[in-house]
Amino acid sequence: MPNDPRLLLRESYPLWTGELVRFGDTDRLGHVNNAKYATYLETARVALMQRLLKGPETYFVLARMAIDYRAELRELGPIEIGTAVTGIGRSSFTTGQGVFQGPLCAATGEGVVVLVEAATRRATPLPEALRAALQGLALPPQSG
Repeated sequence: MPNDPRLLLRESYPLWTGELVRFGDTDRLGHVNNAKYATYLETARVALMQRLLKGPETYFVLARMAIDYRAELRELGPIEIGTAVTGIGRSSFTTGQGVFQGPLCAATGEGVVVLVEAATRRATPLPEALRAALQGLALPPQSG
């Protein structure tokens, strides 16, 4: 899924989170340091998780993350991170994300997020209401 061409398109994302490229995000080459993209994607994933979970009985943990760097970001200022659900498992779901500055998609990412029961600290099945919410944030079907 990380190479899915839909992740390059702004219209593929049902959920958006704003962030800023700060001077401290850049490296000596004048572009955003690769490690900062993980932070941008995390900001958007956390916004999604906060939208989905309300109680202390369960929480989400990130089990896997992959980032594909697509273009340099050199401009300070606002960016947007799009997030869509690309897969739903028994106790986990997968996100597809894109980091955009205007029309430019600078990076795409994939994250596997697991629902954990707080009392046991073990993976627990996704409840039906959560599954329905995740399905509502799904990446649109491929055309063609």
